[in-house]
Order: sequence, then C-alpha cells, then structure tokens
Amino acid sequence: MPFSTSQPLSSVWGPVLLCAPIGPKLHEMLDEQIVVPPESLQETDEYHLILEYKAGERWGSTQAPQASRFIFSHDVSNGEMSPLETFVASLEEFQPDLVVLSGLHMMEGQGRQLWEERLKEAVVAVSDIPREVPIHLELASMTDRDYMNSIMKEQFMPIVSSIGLNEQELLFLAQAGKGPHADLTSWKGIPDVGQVSDILLWILDQHGHSDPSSEADLTRIHFHTLAYHILATVDGYWGNQAAAVMAGARVASTQACGLRSVDVYKVELKAPMEFHSSDSEPREKLSLNPEDPVTVWRRGNVTFHLTPVLVCKQPLRTVGLGDAISAEGLVYSELKPGQDL
Repeated sequence: MPFSTSQPLSSVWGPVLLCAPIGPKLHEMLDEQIVVPPESLQETDEYHLILEYKAGERWGSTQAPQASRFIFSHDVSNGEMSPLETFVASLEEFQPDLVVLSGLHMMEGQGRQLWEERLKEAVVAVSDIPREVPIHLELASMTDRDYMNSIMKEQFMPIVSSIGLNEQELLFLAQAGKGPHADLTSWKGIPDVGQVSDILLWILDQHGHSDPSSEADLTRIHFHTLAYHILATVDGYWGNQAAAVMAGARVASTQACGLRSVDVYKVELKAPMEFHSSDSEPREKLSLNPEDPVTVWRRGNVTFHLTPVLVCKQPLRTVGLGDAISAEGLVYSELKPGQDL
C-alpha cells in the first residue's frame, strides 16, 4: 500500500522487511509478517547474551544497587554492517513506507579503519532512499567520541529524518559534539528537563532542519528516560505528537512489567511535577497536569511534547525497551502532507 503523508503510520502498517543476519533458530521465531530476503539467511545464528538483574540481587559478594543488565554479543555480521548491501538492494522491490536503522554501535569496537569506510558506504547507500520515505535512526550506547562525531556531523544524522535515544546517549552526544551541558559527567538522578530540552534543541539547530536553509533532514527526536519521555519536532513536518509520545510511555510501562495493559498497583510516578523549559534564561516554568498528561512548549520553531512514565516497580523485562518505545511512537506518528524529509 502506498504511504499517505496525511495519515498516521499505524493506519498503513503492513509487512516488515528485515535485513539482518538471520540464522535458523531466529528464522523460526519470526512473525509471518516479517519478510526476510534470501541473502540475509545464514547457516548459523549470531547471538547476544543478556543478563538482567533486579535491585538488591547478589552475585557472590556484590549486591546490585539498582536494576540493570549486562549484554555480551557475538555478532560479527552486524559488527561489520554486512547486511547493508542486501538492505539497499531490497528497497526498490519492497517499496517501504518507513525505514528504521539501528545497530551502528556494533561497529564501534571493530576499529577506526573499518567504521570509517563502512559509514561512508552506508551514507551513500542511505542517501539513495527517496526523500519522501522517512528514515528513523535508533541510537545505542557508545564510548568513542570520534565515532559519535562521525555519525553526528559527517555521516548519518543529517540524512535521517528522526532519531531515538535515551539519557546516556543524549549526554554523550552533547559531550562528543561540545554541545550544551557537555561539562556534565553524568546525570544526577532523573535528568533535568530543562537541560534535556537544551540539548535536543541544539541537535535540531546544529544537525537538523530547524533552520529552513539547512540541507539536513532531521526534524524529529524521540527522547526517553525512566521517568518521562519528550518528543521534539520541527514545526510543519510531524503531527499526532501527543498520541505518539503517550504510546511510547505506555509501552514502557507494560513491557517492563511484562503485562498487556498498565496495572496501577504495579507502577509509580517518578517524573518531576514542576520543571523548566530550559536551564538558562529565558525559560518557562511548566508543570504536569493529571487531567492532560502531555505538557507542550515551544522554542523557536521546535515544539516539545513531554509525558510522564508510569514506572514499573519491579521490572521483569528491560531489554529492547528503548526499541519498543521508539517503534510505538513511530506507529502513532503522522507526516504532514507534502513534506519531503
């Protein structure tokens, strides 16, 4: 079905093309709506080992101060971005309504020579995607500032229309690019809304399309942290933002608790009841309204939609939570008619 820019992505959701290294075990587990090119099939499975633990759990003499996880991977194909060529070759026949890219962090450990070469090849390939097709990039944790700068300034970020990221990735992005609040070594507790807002605006100003004369395509950022989510969009390109940011917050609650719907007895509110639109002047004092749970403010031609998250008290699943949040937000997002991203 052709993608209509006047209706939410959820109304045209259909088959999904998955271009990734698919071994026999993974192939058995995929939904029938997921289309896998024959070139993506391989004889053995790549694997990721994820160890999740709750606050207070012990491993020998060590006690976890908070719930978290370790992730180990043996994923050579994604580490070298091997599916890239198959992905690009499959797009013309599949005719996607939306392209989602992820896994760039897997290349970081492969060495500078490999990631410099493969990033350039990826940018050339992604640039061939028709501009009317929105491209979302999901970021993940990285530690190499040069690598992050290559993604941010010279490579990927200017050619995608949307990105998704959490508080660690947002702060590292600011540190790598010497943006606002780059002097912070880490967030102290719940990230300050004003500081987050400053960095989001800086990304869209410096690396996005908030300036109409900019050649960058980036017009949307979906930020998620434990206590709240913010959807920042350049005016005129996206609609249905309130529903999109609320949908992401809802799936964060249900997936973390392992439930199909929110159970009010198993969640708690940790979002600040009052906050500021910026960490510096001029700034606006804002507050949460239980009767209208999305707070909206504007800075220049960028609009921010914030919603609190009902945080699961005893999380059962945290793996893939950011991916689920961004995906749910995209499903409820709407492209404005006539906008090429």
